[in-house]
Amino acid sequence: MATERKKGLGRRSRGGPVRRDPDATRAALRKSAVTLFEKYGYEGTSVQQIVDKAGRTKGAFYHYFESKEDLLRDVHDEFIDYQLERAHAVLKRDAPADELLAQLVTEVLMEPLGIYKSEISVYLQEQRFLSDAAFDEIRVKRDEFENCVVQIIQRGVDTGIFKELGPARLVAFGVIGMCAWSHTWLDSGGELSVREIGDMFGKIVVDGLRV
Repeated sequence: MATERKKGLGRRSRGGPVRRDPDATRAALRKSAVTLFEKYGYEGTSVQQIVDKAGRTKGAFYHYFESKEDLLRDVHDEFIDYQLERAHAVLKRDAPADELLAQLVTEVLMEPLGIYKSEISVYLQEQRFLSDAAFDEIRVKRDEFENCVVQIIQRGVDTGIFKELGPARLVAFGVIGMCAWSHTWLDSGGELSVREIGDMFGKIVVDGLRV
C-alpha cells in the first residue's frame, strides 16, 4: 500500500502558496478512476487518463498510490470499511437474530449500494485483475464482513429462530450474493427506494430461514 497517504500534495491556489488537501486529492483520483474504469475497464484505463480527469499530476498519483492496482484496492476499501462499520453496529444491538438479519440486509448489504453503486460495480467487474498479493489483503476485510453475517445466522440457528438448512457460512454467501449483485440492475430512480428493496429482501431471507 502507498505510505503516508494522509500527508499530501495539493494544488497551487492563484497567487498564493500551495494548498495541501490530501483527502480531496485522493478522493478526486479515486472518483476519476471509478468513472474511467466503468467506461473503459481497468485494463483500458491508464494512470495518465486518471490524473488528467482528476486535474492532478502523476506525482500526486504516486504519492498516494503505488500503482493502478493499489488504487483499485482503495476503491474496494472505501465501501467495505463503510459496510463493516455498519455490520458491527448491527451485531451490537440487543435484538433477536431474525430482526438483526433483516436490519443487516437493509442497512449493510443494500443501502450502501445507493451510495457506492459505482465503486461496488467496478470492484466486482475488475477484481480479476488483482494480483494474489493484493487480493490477500482484500480477503482479510471480506472475511471479517462475511463473519458478521455468519454470526447472525448461526445465532438464529442456536436460539431456535432459524432452521438449520446447511452450514451457516454457505447460507451467508447466498444472502450476500443475492444483495451484492443487485448492482447490475439497481436504479435509484425506480419504483422502490434502495431501503424499500432492502426491506423486501430482508423479509424474503428471514421468512425463508425462520422456523
